[in-house]
Amino acid sequence: MMVYLIKSTFLFLVFFLIYKWNLENKKALKFRRFYLLVSLVLALTLPLLKIQFTVTQNVIVETKQMVLEQMPEIVPFQEIAIETEKSLSIVLMAYLVISTIFLIRFGYNIYKIFKLKRTGKTINSKFGSIITHSKIKTPFTFLNCIYVNKQIWGKGEIDQAILFHEQAHVQQKHSLDVLFVEILKIFFWFQPFIYFYKRIVQENHEYLADDFSLQKTLNLNHYQTLILNYYSNEPIVALSSSIHFNNLKKRFIMMKNVEKGRVWETIFYSSAVLVTYFGFVGIEAKAAEINKIETKVSSLIEQPTKIPKNVEPTESIRKEVKEEMKNDPIILTYIKGEKSSGYFNHKGSVYFYVVDENLTVSIYNRYGVVQNETDFLYELKAVSKTEKEKLAIDELNKSSELENKKEIVNNSDEVFNFVNKKAEPKEGMLMFMKNFAQEFKAPENINSDEIKMRLKFIVETDGSFSNILTPQESFKPDESYLYLQEEAIRTLKTMPKWNPAENNGEVVRSTFTLPIRIRVNPVKTDLVN
Repeated sequence: MMVYLIKSTFLFLVFFLIYKWNLENKKALKFRRFYLLVSLVLALTLPLLKIQFTVTQNVIVETKQMVLEQMPEIVPFQEIAIETEKSLSIVLMAYLVISTIFLIRFGYNIYKIFKLKRTGKTINSKFGSIITHSKIKTPFTFLNCIYVNKQIWGKGEIDQAILFHEQAHVQQKHSLDVLFVEILKIFFWFQPFIYFYKRIVQENHEYLADDFSLQKTLNLNHYQTLILNYYSNEPIVALSSSIHFNNLKKRFIMMKNVEKGRVWETIFYSSAVLVTYFGFVGIEAKAAEINKIETKVSSLIEQPTKIPKNVEPTESIRKEVKEEMKNDPIILTYIKGEKSSGYFNHKGSVYFYVVDENLTVSIYNRYGVVQNETDFLYELKAVSKTEKEKLAIDELNKSSELENKKEIVNNSDEVFNFVNKKAEPKEGMLMFMKNFAQEFKAPENINSDEIKMRLKFIVETDGSFSNILTPQESFKPDESYLYLQEEAIRTLKTMPKWNPAENNGEVVRSTFTLPIRIRVNPVKTDLVN
């Protein structure tokens, strides 16, 4: 909501400044009415739209996107996102309560007007339908009816200039503008500019009605005197168009003003603002999409393939084996007749490659810098689409082998990190993630937007959990992190038992590392953008 409020306020401010410089206190009343309503709608709706342009992006992003498209959909062991919904619920509840109050107020005002019409007397005149009622003090208009005081109407004391003024409101349908703004207020009550815009919209209505009446009567001094007589009276309802409307000084100045508004300048500047806004928001949305692709690739490809610094091989590698590994070519798989892409791990770094239809190979590092092909010993291998997907799965599985070594724990029972079949939740990982998030209780006073941590534990042969630990992080954890750490351990202990791991057909104890991303109070608007 905050992002939406900032964007809409910016648009309101710019549109108003254009209005003030080119139209305020100038004779372009019909165009002003159109401009105010259109700018009102644009300022409120544009921040809600998702705008995106096709822009030239870094070649490495295109390559990574191809990698993702050619990978299978199922990638094991993703992070679990736990979102606390209390703050979101409170904000939503507050919004609905205030919107309901505005809706009730709107309905009550409508009811008051229709009650006046129902209990009053309807008279057909050359000015249109006139409703007379003893409770009405100041003449006003709503939709197609003019409302006047019953006693004053009976005595014939209402001047024609006033009736012409109200007739203008009826003929030009000013009530529809007021109703439209009031309906917008129900949903966008938090936008302060909307109240200001309602005032200047009604102010322009009075300018239009004054102009219409003066064209009929041609007596400026007499008309201004009539308006002064109604100045101190307040309208009976807020939705009406009434002759009492302030500011008298501005209205009197406008009656004598002959300076024309700069319509074409207004259109030009407003169009420039819209083009600029579309440009910035479109580029912002495209950048967000590119960043999303980068983040996804990093989590699915680059991070698993990095060799952890704290993991040492259990067996030394002979010098001859090392030499053989250096001479082993890198296999770059591609789909025959199609532009294909992929990635490979070389000397601890991730590289991406593209093989086009002519078997031309391009290799990039993770930052999009083109690499010298002579630095790599590779061979091309044509595969089917199914085979390429299978190879992608195998590559991901191989990348985690260093984390899946066999280790011995304090109780001297053998625990496997590398197994033929990993332990998994009986209900499936997706349902486990959902249940974990529902059981996790994050306090309201956590002052961090996002916290990442890992739970490392042993899945016993009966599927239960033991030795639940949180590996030491490189940073110094604060109080919020420690609390959420304890809560994550508590939540895991409440989860149902898993299917244990199997190795060579035998059920074994195995280690499992569960990454968790805890998003606290994720109130976003986006939207709205």
